[in-house]
Amino acid sequence: MNTTILVVCVVLVTVAFVALAVQAIITLRQIRYTAKAVEYLALNADGKLTALDPMMDAAQTVASAVSSGWFKIAQTVFGFFSKK
Repeated sequence: MNTTILVVCVVLVTVAFVALAVQAIITLRQIRYTAKAVEYLALNADGKLTALDPMMDAAQTVASAVSSGWFKIAQTVFGFFSKK
């Protein structure tokens, strides 16, 4: 009787281990496919983001002009003419 319980437990533990091993393999394959897809998207997005560089440079130029004071001088000059 004791031996039968021990054999059943060993079989159940073995089946559970095999099931976990199979699940781990499936999960690792999915992670590999996901990593490949992310790499493809990153490489594809890199070219598109590089195309936006001129727009970013223009925005930086405008931001620099605003912060440098030219914009404030222009507002002051416009303010003098708009009061008349």
